[in-house]
Amino acid sequence: MAARMTGVRLTLVAALLCAAAAMAAAQQASNVRATFNFYRPQQINWDLNAASAFCATWDAGRPLSWRSKYGWTAFCGPAGPTGQASCGKCLSVKNTRTGAAITVRIVDQCSNGGLDLDFDTAFSKIDTDGQGVRDGHLTVDYQFVDCGDN
Repeated sequence: MAARMTGVRLTLVAALLCAAAAMAAAQQASNVRATFNFYRPQQINWDLNAASAFCATWDAGRPLSWRSKYGWTAFCGPAGPTGQASCGKCLSVKNTRTGAAITVRIVDQCSNGGLDLDFDTAFSKIDTDGQGVRDGHLTVDYQFVDCGDN
């Protein structure tokens, strides 16, 4: 009986580890298309309502320090939370061509199957060779990261 209970516990631990690994993998994606948008947050005082951002409903009242801490992006990537659940979360985004990386905050949703990075605060920062502007998009890897807001 004791041996069977140990076997059950080991099976349960293995199942939990597999579930945790699957959840972690679901929080990142590779070779994702990232286009750009002109939110111009500096010109609108980082006002999510003025930008007509999807997440304004939940995040427009946040302090300026929170809204301006990171560049902005719309998110519709293949892995991670969607809709309201993605609002305010942060991504580490890496240009696969150059290796340049930046942390961005999700403020909007999109429909391109990837990311729609603000040109000034995000896209141009990792398009270090200008190829993204020439092609109209970058290919990026992203992963959800802690925003460090607490």
